[in-house]
Amino acid sequence: MTLRFDVWLKEQQSRQDEIGELARIPSMSGPESTPSRRVVDEHHNWVDIVIKMVDARHIPVFNDAWQEFLSAKQAAQGASD
Repeated sequence: MTLRFDVWLKEQQSRQDEIGELARIPSMSGPESTPSRRVVDEHHNWVDIVIKMVDARHIPVFNDAWQEFLSAKQAAQGASD
C-alpha cells in the first residue's frame, strides 16, 4: 500500500511545531477523492488546498511537510520491497 499525504499528515497532529499546527487545521483534512481514469497528482491537489487558505505563511510549512512526507513514503516503499 502506498502512503498518502492525508494519512501521513494526520499522524503529525501531535507534533509541537509548524507542521503539527498545519496538520491540525480542519481544511487540511484532504481533497475529496473522485473516481477517475486519470493518474491523480496528489501534490497538485494539496497545493490547491493550501493556496485557498487565507494565511500565506502555511505555504512554506506545507513545502517542508511535503518533503518530509516524500522521505517517509520512500522509506515505506523501500521497507516493503
